Amino acid sequence: MDNLIKYLKQENSNSLNLYQFEQYELDILKKSEEDIKYGRVISQEDLDKEDLEWLSQI
Repeated sequence: MDNLIKYLKQENSNSLNLYQFEQYELDILKKSEEDIKYGRVISQEDLDKEDLEWLSQI
């Protein structure tokens, strides 16, 4: 997350439009990093399969 913030600051250093994250956005990013760290991820292929299964039940 720190790398993302550093990147955004670097990319916007010559701009007056520096984006400021809201606290809830920072919380979401931190949770996403934790999910990746602990292997709580799903492949696009598996996600597509789950979506199709869910849609077929409607």
